[in-house]
Amino acid sequence: MKKLCLIIILVVVLTDQMSKLYINSLIDEGESIEIFSFIRLVEVWNSGMSFGMCSALPRGDLFFSTLSILIISILAYLVYKSNNKLTYFGFSLMIGGAIGNVVDRIYWGAVYDFIYFHIGNWYWPAFNLADIYITCGMFTLLYKWYIYDRFISKQNEE
Repeated sequence: MKKLCLIIILVVVLTDQMSKLYINSLIDEGESIEIFSFIRLVEVWNSGMSFGMCSALPRGDLFFSTLSILIISILAYLVYKSNNKLTYFGFSLMIGGAIGNVVDRIYWGAVYDFIYFHIGNWYWPAFNLADIYITCGMFTLLYKWYIYDRFISKQNEE
């Protein structure tokens, strides 16, 4: 099962990095491409945390890379200690996404975000596939811990 985790992590990192390189080759600074009326491809370099918070932090790339590597190490340890497929899957998505963003920080000094979602005057800050993978991993773990463990696994025991 742990080999499957490594495969998932590798696929996540590769698809994230390939998407960033491809979109970066399509868009020049200041341009955007409309996919739907509510989704555009843009170029945003995020040197901070989520939503660009703390982007003015001196040597933020080093600080956030170090913090991300620490978090990845903790998640890898939790995968190692786990024995559940949903937990493996959720943590693998999160680890792969975090590695994808760390690669950006190390190589570019910032994370490349390119998906911009908005409806009318409401918008979500730009994000990338790594962020989607991390979010899906979180939802997988929340499902496992708060729905599956409490309701579904108990029904299977009866």
